Amino acid sequence: MNAVPETQPAGDAAEIRLPPVQARPTTDFPFEFTGNATEYFRIWIVNLALSIVTLGIYSAWAKVRTQRYFYANTRVAGAPFEYLARPIPILKGRLIAFVLFGGYVLSGHFSFKVQIALALLIAIASPWLIVRGLKFRARYSAWRSINFSFVGDYGTAYVNYLLLYLIVPFTLSIYYPFLKGRQKRYVVDNTRYGTQPLHFSALNGDFFPPYLAAFGMFFLWYLGMSFLTGVLIVNLGHSYRHPQPGLLYTMVGVIYVGVFMIAMFLSARVNNLVYNSIDIGGNRLHSTLRARDLIGLYLVNTVAILCSAGMLIPWAMIRLARYRASRLTLLSVGNLDTFAAAHAPDESAAGSEVDSVFDIDIGF
Repeated sequence: MNAVPETQPAGDAAEIRLPPVQARPTTDFPFEFTGNATEYFRIWIVNLALSIVTLGIYSAWAKVRTQRYFYANTRVAGAPFEYLARPIPILKGRLIAFVLFGGYVLSGHFSFKVQIALALLIAIASPWLIVRGLKFRARYSAWRSINFSFVGDYGTAYVNYLLLYLIVPFTLSIYYPFLKGRQKRYVVDNTRYGTQPLHFSALNGDFFPPYLAAFGMFFLWYLGMSFLTGVLIVNLGHSYRHPQPGLLYTMVGVIYVGVFMIAMFLSARVNNLVYNSIDIGGNRLHSTLRARDLIGLYLVNTVAILCSAGMLIPWAMIRLARYRASRLTLLSVGNLDTFAAAHAPDESAAGSEVDSVFDIDIGF
């Protein structure tokens, strides 16, 4: 009787081992900032003087000179960034912005209802202004002679920057970190470098831990300040009910320092999360900002600016730019010359300048 050949179990196929996928080697290109305070001071002082003499008209040219200096001195992989905007469109945008701002401020002296109506109009327009600002900044930024661009649509912007804010209070602000994640994804995923789209890999839930930690710090700080206030009431009695100005200023200063340190912690964590989640055609960014460094930088810069009556502003700006560049690295997996340029139409500066004047939030 012939033996029936045994059939190989299907499970044996799983034992066929494929060669491991080799990770593509990366080349690290650290960012660097090569500007210096003495050189920039000359630009800054001329900008300041001419802006004052021209009643602010020269401020558009001042912005272009400043941006071009900081862009040109920020380098990665041996190539500087470029700022390509022209002063005249910025001046037109600023005139529109200050007309709106002036109308908002002056309306408060004549009609509170008109002022409220203008405030609501600006709030409703804020997503449009954010998109216009993002388009303008991207369009006139370049690296290796290739422009960036922003292609986000207005409908999604209105959802992310207006409608979803309405549900935040009903969640006791728990939804706020997830909303910030949506906003960051919207910005990154709709940014292009030439023809190459950027990709954002972080999940919305990744933003929850840093905000939770910041909230915990703020809660502990609040408890500590409440305890200190109770101790002062018990020990100072009548004196506390009629405190000296020095005591009030000290307490306000202590509260501000605590909130400031928490804000720096949150800024470092969120910025690292955002930069470390950006993919540009397989190339990635690596950010290592540290809260204690930012706290030290801002504290020293603030003291220096106050003690110098503002003359050390250029020095402070150079220090901050140099530090931020030193904590950012481009992890490249291939030839950086493979990126292709794309045609981008001119953009109006109105949105960019209006959102600056009204401090519309696109940060953390």
